[in-house]
Amino acid sequence: MHTEVTHRETEKAIVVYVDGDLTTNTSPEVEEEIAELLEGGARHVVINVEKVNFIASTGLRVILALGKKLSGKGYKLTVCSMNQSTKSVFEMSGFTKIFPTYANEEEALEQL
Repeated sequence: MHTEVTHRETEKAIVVYVDGDLTTNTSPEVEEEIAELLEGGARHVVINVEKVNFIASTGLRVILALGKKLSGKGYKLTVCSMNQSTKSVFEMSGFTKIFPTYANEEEALEQL
């Protein structure tokens, strides 16, 4: 299954939209696409996971690595628009204590 990554830039951040599951097969591709977005210079990143139904441990690793890279440069990574399945994975893995999560994109952008 293919996972699509699109984005838009705002004054405050790059908003990344992930459409599809973050699995062992798709996570490297997603990681590469997000890295390409940041080549022009680090910025705050909001990951909108509204269309993600499943996140494997490799998907969590991608998010963790991105968060560490951004925080090392003084920027934030936030996640928004989680469905119940995605939210459960984030809660069980402790990621809700590591990364700010918001109900929607607007709320996430307001907090940057």
